[in-house]
Parts: sequence; structure tokens; C-alpha cells
Amino acid sequence: MENKEISLKCYVAAYHNRELDRSLEEKGFTTGMIAFAIPDSGILFRCRAEGSLVDLEFGAFFALLRFIRTRLSQINIQSVQVLSSLPEFVFSFDGKSPHLANNKERKKLLVEYGKSLGLAVGYIKINNNAALVSTADAPSLPPQRQITLAPDPAEKKKPDFRPFHTGLEL
Repeated sequence: MENKEISLKCYVAAYHNRELDRSLEEKGFTTGMIAFAIPDSGILFRCRAEGSLVDLEFGAFFALLRFIRTRLSQINIQSVQVLSSLPEFVFSFDGKSPHLANNKERKKLLVEYGKSLGLAVGYIKINNNAALVSTADAPSLPPQRQITLAPDPAEKKKPDFRPFHTGLEL
């Protein structure tokens, strides 16, 4: 098995769902959502969170990087391109933005993940952001991936038909 270097194209997004179900609201659920997608691997993640849009977008960004480091560690990933539809998030990486300059924890995490991964952040139109697609529109696996299913030996035996029981009479 060859150990070729992989470059991932990923998407992050955050939004506030203003029309929260009343029962969820009563249970204390927040309207904020973070999302990330790695379409080439068939991954779409969503989670409720609280904060401003920029804070939520950074949450999605660092959740994505942590997922890559912990769950995709067996793959030789050299670079990650992260695409976002929030210009404020994208431009916060220019070094002058207070979203990174004034936040020591974010800077620390960025340096930590940057040591092992080549990171690039870019903008993508909102209608092309794969983190925002409906789960019904996203295939569970990319079309080029094939899964070979071996038949279950237990399914080879003949079905055993029995008459229906009518139930209990009370």
C-alpha cells in the first residue's frame, strides 16, 4: 500500500436557525449551528452551538481540524483547503483581524494545527458551500467509492414460515 500525500478540500459554515421548534426551545437548545463537510470522504457534520457567527465559524473550523487529526490520522494528509462563505472569517486570517490577533486560544490552536498541516482558507459562494447542503442532497459516499458487500451466510438458509398467531382473547 503506497503512502501518497493527500490534499483535502473542506467546507465550514455557521448559521443561526431562527425558527427553532418550540419543544427544543423549552429544552434549552440554542439556535446556533456549526457545520463542516469533507465531500471526498462523504463526511457532513453538524452540531448546535452558541455564539456570534464568527465565533461559530471558528468553532466549525477547529472542530474540522480536530476531526482530521483524530479521525483521519491514518491518511497522510499534507494540506487542507478550508472554504467558508463568511467573509469576516476568511479575512480574519490576514493577521490584522481582532478575531485572531486578540484571541490567544485561537492563535494557539492555529499554530498547533499548522505545524502538522498546511492550511489554506478561502471564500466560496454560499450556494456552493457543501457544509450547507441538505443531508438529503448529500450522498453517503462519493460516487467514485465502491463498497463490496459479501453475502451473509446466515441469509442463505431457507426462510422458516410459521402461521400467524391470532393473539390473546380477553
